[in-house]
Amino acid sequence: MLARVKDILLNIEMGVGVTHQNLWMVPLYGGATPGLEYFSIDEAIGHHLLEVTEVSESGDVPNLKVSNKGERPILILAGEELVGAKQNRLVNATFLIAGLTSIVMPVSCVEQGRWHYRGKEFQSERRMSSPQLRSKVEQNVKYAIREGRGFRANQGEVWNEISNKMARMKVQSPTMAMAAMYDSYNDQLRGYTESFKQAERQQGLIMAINGQVAGLELFDSPGSLSKYFEKLLVSYALDAIDLKEGMQPTNQLEARARTWIAELMEVPVRTRPSLGLGYDIRLEGEQTTGSGLLYENSVLYLSAFALVEPSERREGSAFARYGLRRRL
Repeated sequence: MLARVKDILLNIEMGVGVTHQNLWMVPLYGGATPGLEYFSIDEAIGHHLLEVTEVSESGDVPNLKVSNKGERPILILAGEELVGAKQNRLVNATFLIAGLTSIVMPVSCVEQGRWHYRGKEFQSERRMSSPQLRSKVEQNVKYAIREGRGFRANQGEVWNEISNKMARMKVQSPTMAMAAMYDSYNDQLRGYTESFKQAERQQGLIMAINGQVAGLELFDSPGSLSKYFEKLLVSYALDAIDLKEGMQPTNQLEARARTWIAELMEVPVRTRPSLGLGYDIRLEGEQTTGSGLLYENSVLYLSAFALVEPSERREGSAFARYGLRRRL
């Protein structure tokens, strides 16, 4: 299974990069091979095939009940946001929910100031948390798994990440809802996302912000990527807007991306049984974090983010934290 992840990275082909302001994308082709047919969370909720509720009437912040009402599996990605019920949550890891199955899914709160019902069922606003927050949660989950605590995140760190970002972006929300940042910058976000289109045969992407490689998103097929393409772009665009003061030249990014992929192949990879179908994937390097899901020898989804600050960057390495947090 570990060799499968490295084989995918080895067989990636890069396309021609596209830039809008301080955000850059290069399309990725090949690598992963098509897996099973599944619904995305947005498709499943839209077809009334996925029911997401609090685990009980009183609720439990780090857990939600997820029920697949149909026969086709549903893929839920780490970082996807669910809104409603007693407070908005984000998903801590990537899960594949089998048909006609219910599980208790680990989540984190992304709305600190509310604990009362807005409807019984959660809905999707077709949003993902930003790569900065996703990488934080991935690191938390990695340590929790090592300690035998399952797919748990540090709720205090999640709230701090959101509140710091809201302060930098001068966004206010009575409930400290992560959603307020997306709503406040909707026009600017649209300007970013309209500049990028999924290419024919494109299965993944590498994104860079302010001249530094930020992250990788890779799916098992172009059709799978199309389910998540726009919401992934919006999430990276939010970080790009947040970090716009640090804009840098975007030359030689293709070379940096190639080097980064080569270095990713050397990152330790661990797989463990997931809560749903398949195996959870964890990239556990000092300079990167990543996760995904493996099912029947097919990597349905793989993501990776850079972690190291520029001041700590290893000589000749492509890894660098793409946004040094500004002081408030």
